[in-house]
Amino acid sequence: MQPVLLACAAHLIYLTGFVIFKTTGASLPPLTARRPFHATMKLATSGSWLIGLTTVMSGTVVAASAVNTAPVSIMLATYLFGLLLLIVVGAYGFKERLARREVNALILLAGALVLIAVSVFYGYGSFPSRSQAGPPDPSPWTFAAATVPSLLFPIWLFCVRERKAEGRHARRLTGVAYGIGAGVLLGTAETMGVAMIPYITGAPRDLLFTPYPALFVLAGGLGLGLLHIGLQQRRLILVCAVMNIVGKIQLVCGAALLFGEPWPSEPLWLALELAGVFLALYAVLLFPRYERVTGTLAAEPPAPVRVPRPEHRTAPRMAAPPRAHL
Repeated sequence: MQPVLLACAAHLIYLTGFVIFKTTGASLPPLTARRPFHATMKLATSGSWLIGLTTVMSGTVVAASAVNTAPVSIMLATYLFGLLLLIVVGAYGFKERLARREVNALILLAGALVLIAVSVFYGYGSFPSRSQAGPPDPSPWTFAAATVPSLLFPIWLFCVRERKAEGRHARRLTGVAYGIGAGVLLGTAETMGVAMIPYITGAPRDLLFTPYPALFVLAGGLGLGLLHIGLQQRRLILVCAVMNIVGKIQLVCGAALLFGEPWPSEPLWLALELAGVFLALYAVLLFPRYERVTGTLAAEPPAPVRVPRPEHRTAPRMAAPPRAHL
């Protein structure tokens, strides 16, 4: 029961930090992911943003305490509590409104989280403490397969893919793209944090000779910066819902790939957890990628005004004199 309470507390602390990011965005100039150094300087010199960063980092510590004696899937299973809290804060705190398609996606997402919660609470037996286990020892190829795509995908998403959508008639993006990019990065950072638990409690000096701290800082910093940019421009509910789901699925898959995180052994609970994961990913795909265009924005641009050419006035012709009759 204690890991469940710690995981729920971590979601609450995370949401508090995200709300601070959202409110801080109004006092900062518009930031973009294509100018990372400019965005880093603006965020690093903002006192309120640093408070939000400290809040999120404290949530990371609580989450690490939760997964120390429980599978990492518990963070995904208990996010149902965080999702309900997120909807309440976004709807009543920031007056955000959702379209019918977005509501349907959130309902499907909540159902997927219920399946995952049932499989996690009943499909795992006693879980050994990570602090007493040995440090993970993945092969270089496995480590590269779990981390390199996670770092390159957000760069491709915003520097290559989304640039094609720019232009005079480009449609405004929702928070889905920002949530996916930030979720992949923050999920990678959480995976590195779980890998560091045996080192922190056992051999802290050996941790300095591993790539886990550097990747934790790199992926976490990029993910939080991209999250802030998304919260500055888009709705809290969409950005955080997509970010948390993608990040927690990235954590579960990355932990299984890097240090052999177990899945439920019984076929029933394994099938429920896999079904919940696939339904959650399908719910992310159901979120609309572009904002709805209403009114005259959906129409084609007006035709250019034609200026009439000036008329060429000619002098009136003189009437010919009448002929004399002889």
